[in-house]
Amino acid sequence: MRKFLEFILIGSFFATVEEFLTVVIIRQDIASYLFTLFILFPVFLTFVWVTSPILGKLVPREPLKEITIFFVYGLMGLFIEWFLIGLSPWSDPSANWVFMLVFQLGMFSFWATVAFAPRIFIDTSEASRNTRGAILKFYIPYFLIVYVISFLIPQQLKFVIIIALILFGYLMLNLFYAKYFLRILRA
Repeated sequence: MRKFLEFILIGSFFATVEEFLTVVIIRQDIASYLFTLFILFPVFLTFVWVTSPILGKLVPREPLKEITIFFVYGLMGLFIEWFLIGLSPWSDPSANWVFMLVFQLGMFSFWATVAFAPRIFIDTSEASRNTRGAILKFYIPYFLIVYVISFLIPQQLKFVIIIALILFGYLMLNLFYAKYFLRILRA
């Protein structure tokens, strides 16, 4: 039960950093933020916790299992964005395809982080310890700077600047996951 609660709290931490910026700072919608914090992400993370062992049995080889979990739940989150939230690539046919691709990859990276980072943070292996240290050295200072910027810029610039900074931050986390996957492939 303790590991499950840690999993939920860690995943919620990685989710709420972004959600506060987009839902509270940009949209100024505290009720929706509280819904995501106390209902949406805990339900999603509970689903990930319960179904990961099943997925692990389908892909029993360790490195491939971790990579599969990363991609399956990242895609699942992307489907939530597309079909429940309405942020699909086809929602705005006039959008620039390069921006849309980066935006979709960023959303995938966000959901993959929410689902996968808790695995790294509760695992005791050397590869996980090294990865979580590297993630924290990047993530905490980077998003502290993003928060400072988000409070300093005028309201009319918040959407573009904050979304770009969030996308960059979550896309950068993929470098840490790639390094982690390489470590466990070599082990």
